[in-house]
Amino acid sequence: MSTTPICPCDGANATPMTNLPGLSQIAFCAGDFNSFRQALLTPLLAAPGQPPLEQSLTAWQSGVGADPSVVDLAVMMVEWWAYLADILTFYNERIANEDYLRTAALPETPAELIQLLGYRPRPAIGATGTLAALVTPSVLPGQTVTLPAGLQFQSKPGPGGAPQTFELSQTTPIGVPDQVPALPPPNLIAETFSSFFRDSLPIELPGLGMLARKAQTKLSAKAVAAPRLYIGFDPGEWLSGYSVLLKGSVTSVSNGMTLLLGPRDDTATPNLITLSAPPAVQTVAGGGVQTQLLFTANPAPGAMTASNARLMKANQSAALWTVNGSAVDSTGTVIQMASVVRQIRPNDWVVFNAPTLGASQLAQVTNVVDIFGDASANGSPNSIPSTDKSPIPLLHTQLTLNQSLNATLSGSISAVSLLFGWVEVGTLIDQPPAAWDGVSSNLLAVQPAQFAPRGPAPILLDDSDGTGELATATVAGDGSLSVSWPSTTAVPLSPGLQPPITVFYNLLPVTCGKTVANEIIGSGDATVAGQSFMLSKSPVTYLSTGSSYASTVSITVNGLPWTEVASFYGQAANAQIFVTREDSNQNTWVDFGDGVNGARLTTGNNNVVATYRIGGGAASPPAGKLTVIAQSYPGLQSVVNPVAVSGGSDPDPASLLKQYAPRSVLTFGRAVSVFDYQALAAQAPGVTMAAATWSWDAANLRASVTVYVAGEQNVAASVQTLLSAAGDPNRPVTVLPATEIAVTLTMTLIVPAGADASAITAAVQTALCDPTIGLFSPANIAIGQGLFDSVIEAACLNVTGVVAIQSSQFAFNGAVDAGPLHTPGEGAYFSLDPSDFFLSTEVAGND
Repeated sequence: MSTTPICPCDGANATPMTNLPGLSQIAFCAGDFNSFRQALLTPLLAAPGQPPLEQSLTAWQSGVGADPSVVDLAVMMVEWWAYLADILTFYNERIANEDYLRTAALPETPAELIQLLGYRPRPAIGATGTLAALVTPSVLPGQTVTLPAGLQFQSKPGPGGAPQTFELSQTTPIGVPDQVPALPPPNLIAETFSSFFRDSLPIELPGLGMLARKAQTKLSAKAVAAPRLYIGFDPGEWLSGYSVLLKGSVTSVSNGMTLLLGPRDDTATPNLITLSAPPAVQTVAGGGVQTQLLFTANPAPGAMTASNARLMKANQSAALWTVNGSAVDSTGTVIQMASVVRQIRPNDWVVFNAPTLGASQLAQVTNVVDIFGDASANGSPNSIPSTDKSPIPLLHTQLTLNQSLNATLSGSISAVSLLFGWVEVGTLIDQPPAAWDGVSSNLLAVQPAQFAPRGPAPILLDDSDGTGELATATVAGDGSLSVSWPSTTAVPLSPGLQPPITVFYNLLPVTCGKTVANEIIGSGDATVAGQSFMLSKSPVTYLSTGSSYASTVSITVNGLPWTEVASFYGQAANAQIFVTREDSNQNTWVDFGDGVNGARLTTGNNNVVATYRIGGGAASPPAGKLTVIAQSYPGLQSVVNPVAVSGGSDPDPASLLKQYAPRSVLTFGRAVSVFDYQALAAQAPGVTMAAATWSWDAANLRASVTVYVAGEQNVAASVQTLLSAAGDPNRPVTVLPATEIAVTLTMTLIVPAGADASAITAAVQTALCDPTIGLFSPANIAIGQGLFDSVIEAACLNVTGVVAIQSSQFAFNGAVDAGPLHTPGEGAYFSLDPSDFFLSTEVAGND
């Protein structure tokens, strides 16, 4: 071999293999083309004093004569072997990595490896939900239509999507009424902010200025009349403003006027109210006008409706006795008028009003009598003294009240006038129905409709905004609907249901999946142990069963049903059972016994028949989209789903299999360590992330476990049941929903000149926000896991076309977090919605 290197790579040295514990990849490559070529071209030399082991390769050369393209055939043969060795060692390394769960790279490998552990990954689980059926007009009251189990319904997919099939879980009768429009009870009076201010005052109370400014800003935005801050009133009364509505345009009242608002049948004392703003004429949607009156009242008015209330103003007033003496006796209940007032009768309501004093009082008259009084200087208002030699007789009215006149009014009679002769201001109308919180009152049917007169019955509620709720309802004695809520529903509802609200009966429980009926999957052979057959369609539907799940596969052998079990372990030799499993491609296999654990199949031709359902996963139709009747049925007109189906989940990804499968070997179905609790919780249907931590039960002075879970709404309840059964009864476990912390991420990227910036932006968004592979997806982020800026930057820089990151800003909870480490805290995790990711690009300079 010549002393001159054949090529520059001849001097390369092979990198020694180093495999430290915990690596995600194994280094098992003995060399590459360069190192193998060098090794083959280097003569093997013996130890000092020993004969050479091989002939020298000094005669070999890379070119012949002056033509460097003519390569020595021996060198070419060495390079062929170097190429071959490079390829072989590459595949050896890949095979070695695929042999271990931590280092496996192919998505199907973890599912194959964990079979050795007896660990079954969670399959795709189908969603469940409730529809409401509407019947055809031909169905009369008292008639029912029975819908069969398995009746199919389909969703309306979005662009490019495929419809999902759901089936009726059980035979269900339907009838009329199928839907009833409903409203919360009517309400005449609305509470407002109108009495917080009335005029602009050049003052600012200590500590209340900001509150005042905020209230005035809020009022200005709502176009409420100019306000004035009440001074000297209890602060709790400053916000006691109210409003009523009158039909049409009403201008017969004015700001500051005193009115009576009370029941039309006079069964209760009316409210004395004072208008706090001029009448506001408003245009009504659909045409027409109405008048809004803002007022204050003390005490606060009770509940009233337009049908049983009236608003009245006084069309007459009269003065009190002011000539001599006092118009009010010592008891404060006998009042002398200045003249005869014949329009007042016993039981009438009158108002003593003193606008200049800012005072008024409502009283009821118990007795009316006309008497003579002495109007002379020394006379008496209620009699003519015999000692008065020159009386001035004056006939006037004396009133007896049901209560004493207050001191403010009785002390300034000259400023007081009596209001009476009440007439209605106009036709009251109820306020527009407000959002219903679900607990404050019962619902009323919109006439002439009536609620179904039956005991506690499940219903679906749908409001005008398309928001739905599932509940149980009972018809009260007055015909209203009393609603009770599932324990998983947070009440009062927030936001409330916007009227009008539709109450749906005829509820249909449905589950995801389409039935594949009577599929012949094979022939039994009693001479073969442990036969297995693959179902032709996938994915097979699995459905939640509380804290676990079950398949929808049923098997018959020679027409007789066999039973599915979780495992062959401990099964009798003659037990007619089977086990299902999924392979790495999510195909479902049905395994039968070997005659030792579980019976062998009976010999027969095509005698093994399967019925099952297919379909499932986390992707489920939203509310209002599962409305297509796939199989028409007499009497069934349509279906609605105001409440979205839920409970579906995707198969466990490979990343979770690597994490939880080894831990399952330690759990054996029971929880001891926090890792056991986490592994078991992660397998519950509807769980996407789980984390467990030790905590301290201070009340009982013992260790406890807190488990945080994320996934389907209210999934914590089912996980609590699962872990309470699997854990140590002396070690309490608490399962809490993990807190999702929404992140706002703002970035500016540098991209090459001429690059497709929109494609790069989309790729970066996928790298961060994709729910399956994104950095913020459940597969790549954990509950309680901190996130370094460098990790986010690396995910972006791995996208082809991203040259550099010019700026980046990470914010959550309304504040920018400086980093470099962002920590969500215990029981919380970061999430990034595409709508909260603001990405811009700049072109890289030529320098």
